[in-house]
Amino acid sequence: MKTIKKLWALGLCGILVINMNSMAYADVLDDIIGSSTIEDREDAENTEDVYTDVTSEDVTGNDITVTDENIAKYSVLFSDIDNHWAKEWIKNAVGLGFVSGYEDGTFKPDRTITRAEFSTMLNKAMKIEITENINFSDVREKEWFYKEIQKSVAAGFFSGYENNTFRPNNPIKREEVAKVVAGAITTGNIDGEGATLLKDYSTIQEWAKDSVNTVYNKGYILGYPDKTYMPSKALTRAEAVKIIFEIVDNENIEYGFNITNYNETYSSAVVVGNLNVLDSVGNGNVYIKNVVVLGDIVISAKNVKSVELTDVKARRIIVEGENNPVRVVYNDNVIIAKK
Repeated sequence: MKTIKKLWALGLCGILVINMNSMAYADVLDDIIGSSTIEDREDAENTEDVYTDVTSEDVTGNDITVTDENIAKYSVLFSDIDNHWAKEWIKNAVGLGFVSGYEDGTFKPDRTITRAEFSTMLNKAMKIEITENINFSDVREKEWFYKEIQKSVAAGFFSGYENNTFRPNNPIKREEVAKVVAGAITTGNIDGEGATLLKDYSTIQEWAKDSVNTVYNKGYILGYPDKTYMPSKALTRAEAVKIIFEIVDNENIEYGFNITNYNETYSSAVVVGNLNVLDSVGNGNVYIKNVVVLGDIVISAKNVKSVELTDVKARRIIVEGENNPVRVVYNDNVIIAKK
C-alpha cells in the first residue's frame, strides 16, 4: 500500500507550520509533439467521457491512500500505457480518482488536453467545490464543462480572455499551464534562475515568465532534454497527469482551516476552501505567510489587533461584523482577486 501524506500539522498551542516536501523529478518525456493551432477540437462533444468519476473509499480527508488494488482496478483497462514514460503517474492519478480513461479501454496519453479538460482534472485533484458565476460567450450552461469552469474561476485557476471568451476546447499551452499552476501553489522561499537558462526562454510571453520561473524552480514543469521549454506547445494528457499529481503529492493541502490563536505564524499551506480567523483568537496579532487560499479569508474575530499577510493569495478578504476594528496589513506579494 502506498500512502501519500497531504498535511503535516505540527506545533504547540495550535500553531500550524507546514513544511514543504522536497521534490525530485525524473527527466522523462517521449517524442516532442509540435504545438497545435487548433481552435476547436473535432471530438469536443465526446470529452465528457474522459472524466467519469472514479470513486474510492481509499481517498479520505487529508491522507490520500493509493492501494495497488485500486490502481489495478482501473489501470488494467488501459491498453496503451504499458510502455509509456508516464505509466506510473497515470496509474497513481487514476487511483486517486482525478482522471480516467476512455470507453474503448485506452487512456490516450499523448492526446492533447483542452482548457476545459485541464480545468476539470485540476478541480478533481484539488477537490474544488466553490463556484463563481460566469458569463463567457462561448461557455453554455448545458455543456458538460460549465460547472467545472465555474469552479476553476472561483478558485482563481483560470480567467477568460479580453473578448469575454474562455475557449474551452482549445488545447492548453505549456505557458498557460504554468500560469494556472503558479496560482495553485505556495511560492515563498523559491530560489534559482528558473527557466531563464533555457534556450527558448525569450519566446515565453511576458505575462507568463514569472509563472514559468516559479513552476520550473519548484520542479512541476521542467524543460525538455534539449534544454527548451516550448511555451506554445500543447500539453498532453500524460503531461497534465504528471504535473497535477506532483502538485497534490508535494504541496501541503488543507481542506478549510480555522485560526484560533494569536501571535503565531500560519505558513506554507494551500487551503482549499476558506481560511477562518475565529473570534477565539483573542487580543493579539495573526500572521499569515506563504499561503494560497482557494477560497476566502474570513475574519470574524473582533478583538484581534491585526491580520498581517505576506506572500498570500486568496479570492476575497471578508471582515464580518459591523464596525469590526480589525486591521488587515498587506505586506509583500499579496494578491486578492476581489477587493
